[in-house]
Amino acid sequence: MSNAVVVDTSIAIKWVLSEDDSVTALALLTEWISSNVRMTAPALLAYEASNTLYHNVLRGKITLETAKQGLTKVILKAVRINSFRDTNLSTRAIEFTQQFKMPATYDAYFLALAEREECELWTADTRLWKAVQGEISWVRNLADYQNS
Repeated sequence: MSNAVVVDTSIAIKWVLSEDDSVTALALLTEWISSNVRMTAPALLAYEASNTLYHNVLRGKITLETAKQGLTKVILKAVRINSFRDTNLSTRAIEFTQQFKMPATYDAYFLALAEREECELWTADTRLWKAVQGEISWVRNLADYQNS
C-alpha cells in the first residue's frame, strides 16, 4: 500500500455517524493511522461532510455539538485537505466525469486527486464504485476491506 490514500466523503462521514459499515470504516482509519498513511482529499470533502452532518442534525440523529466535533476533531483532523488551485485537477475531473458518464464532477475530483498523488482512492459510494469498477484498479471499495 502506498503511504498515501485519497478518502472520499462517503467513508469519512462514517467515522462520525453510526451507519451499517461504520465499524469497517473506523477499522480502516485505525489501520491508516497506525501505519502512518497520509490521508488526503479535495476541499470538497469539508463541504460535503459538513452538509451531511448538518442534515443529520436537522433530522435529530445527532446534536449540533456532535456534528461540529465530528467535523473538526475527527474528519478534518485526520484528512489533509488539498486545495483546488491546481487547474489540471479541475480539468482532469471534467475528463473523468465524461469518461465515466457521471452526472456531476464532484466525485471525479477525488479520482483526479488520487491519480495525481499516485495512490488509492477509497470510497463507500456505490454509484462511484460501479462507474469505475474494472476500469480503474486504484479505486477501492470499503465493502472489500478486510481488517488483517
